[in-house]
Amino acid sequence: MLFKVSADLTLERVQAQTDIDRQVRLARMLFITVIPGQDAIYALKLREAELIAADPRQGGSVPEGETSHITAEATEDDVSRFEKAVEILTRDQHWAVGSQMIETLRRSANAALAAARTAPEIRAACEIDWRAVRIFAQA
Repeated sequence: MLFKVSADLTLERVQAQTDIDRQVRLARMLFITVIPGQDAIYALKLREAELIAADPRQGGSVPEGETSHITAEATEDDVSRFEKAVEILTRDQHWAVGSQMIETLRRSANAALAAARTAPEIRAACEIDWRAVRIFAQA
């Protein structure tokens, strides 16, 4: 019986890429909600937070109608819109750093996968060490 080694390596490579993508998705979930449309909500909240933070009166000059997401959350949490804006800006900065950590590992894994020539090398490419990302996510 003959086996096509290249076909086996192609399948290994596809499986490894799928595994890398799955791991990246899980790592992102340590920081953000990855349901469709949620990124648009995050962008709206960030814009609102930036409006409030840029106001010399800590959001006092910004009409509540321009910050509907933050206004609602601040009311629910019994904090000022400014406090909620600071919380959102802090979370965004945390995500920005975490995202860069994840992207560095993702690009490295993809480069290792592209360079891999054997099945063990392909499998090794998707063995990503996520410890630093997990520790940072909990900070």
